[in-house]
Amino acid sequence: MARITFEQVIEAVRELPIEDQRRLREWLEEQERKASESREREEAVRQEIEKYRKARRWIEEHRAEYLGQWVAIEGDRLISHGSNAVEVHNEAKAAGIEIPFVVRVIEEKEPFFAGW
Repeated sequence: MARITFEQVIEAVRELPIEDQRRLREWLEEQERKASESREREEAVRQEIEKYRKARRWIEEHRAEYLGQWVAIEGDRLISHGSNAVEVHNEAKAAGIEIPFVVRVIEEKEPFFAGW
């Protein structure tokens, strides 16, 4: 299959009626908008994953201090803690956290091992 060069595309576009040039411009703008939205979604997911990793690390580092309690974590910051999950969640929401990460801190289970 022969490759079309950029210059050939430009020449073909110049030969299009003005209305088709307008439609092409709109299509290109739409493609750019979609690509931008996709990059923004990917970045938002990356940031959420990083916040989750920080929260898990925080829990590991502070497990003994909050054992048996519910904690709301935002990245590596403790937002709220207590014995009632609903109250901890509501306190995190009141602190401006849109979707609080709330988890009960439990003893870490030993991995199962069977063998000699």
